[in-house]
Amino acid sequence: MAMNSTWFTFINEVDSSTSTYSNLTSSNLSSLIFSNSTYSNEFVLSKVTTITLICLVCFMTLLTVTGNLLVIIAFICDPRIRSYSNCFILNLSIADLLVGLICIPLYAHKFIFDEWYLGYHLCKLWLVFDYVVGSASTLCIVVISYDRYQMVSKGLDYLSNISIQRALKFIFGTWIIALLNYGPAIILWDWLPGNDPYQHHTCHPPFAKHFLYLVTTACVEFFVPFFSLITLNLLVYINIRRRSRGLVRSNTLKLQRNGHYETFLTAHAPRVSDLGLSRKHSKVSALVRDRRAAKNLFVLVFAFVICWCPYTLLTLIRALCKQEDKCIPTLIYEITFWLLWFNSTLNPFLYSCLHVKFREAFYRILCFQKRKHRHQTRGNRV
Repeated sequence: MAMNSTWFTFINEVDSSTSTYSNLTSSNLSSLIFSNSTYSNEFVLSKVTTITLICLVCFMTLLTVTGNLLVIIAFICDPRIRSYSNCFILNLSIADLLVGLICIPLYAHKFIFDEWYLGYHLCKLWLVFDYVVGSASTLCIVVISYDRYQMVSKGLDYLSNISIQRALKFIFGTWIIALLNYGPAIILWDWLPGNDPYQHHTCHPPFAKHFLYLVTTACVEFFVPFFSLITLNLLVYINIRRRSRGLVRSNTLKLQRNGHYETFLTAHAPRVSDLGLSRKHSKVSALVRDRRAAKNLFVLVFAFVICWCPYTLLTLIRALCKQEDKCIPTLIYEITFWLLWFNSTLNPFLYSCLHVKFREAFYRILCFQKRKHRHQTRGNRV
């Protein structure tokens, strides 16, 4: 009887163990299937996201390179565009073209795969191009604004002082300042004692946590250009407003005849000499031209501020944070980083929208048309 009791106890324990094992195995298998299913969904989502990002990066690169190449080709091929002022737009297009050819493609794989696979030296080269070209781009816009201010405020004195040598001084000056702003720090940082070494697997600049250095470079790269642009555009606006008011007053003249006043417009006054009319017409034409240039410049500067301001501010905030990912989410910071480069994509299309000559030149280049000479156009009209 005791033997039977022992036997039944053993059978019950085996049955209980088998049931527990069966339930455990079933639970583990279910968990494994669920985990695989979840992993599969994440993998598919990650794959779709990766493909989407690759397509967007390729499209952005294509637009940046194509748009800025059109500006450069238009400057070379169209004599109407080869002016002193447009030399600075050409300089800006060269900087933006380098962004599309070098900065975006080299960073794209790091952004998508979250690691830098191109090695230490190429990391340094990319950082030099990225920071120097970006800084040069902002300084180019300052030079363009200064040139527009000189054109609006000085008029004939401005025209008498322009030369290729003067333009080259401004152009080389922007690149030298940009190179001195970032070049030595990027190249020599890890060679100096006490500085952090490069982490070339992530290819982050080692000075990204040095707040004082970032403030200094941000002043050269953004804050000084920003306040300079605001000041120059404000001066241009004041100058144009003052001239337009003076022109309105001069267009309506009051002459006293036979004890009463006679008001007439210069456009309808046959008593005014041809020389006076031509002077008035030249003043009106210059004012219209300057107004258009001021509006175009404002759009260019506005796009620059919108694209550069978020990145600059977030970079300084991240430098102050001990845990930068908690202060500023990585996704938000990456968006501002790409917004920075989007300015290089946007600039050439702003030219085509705002400048008739650039738009016509782009159309002729894309349609493989030659520009008609003046005598051909006149002959067709006759």
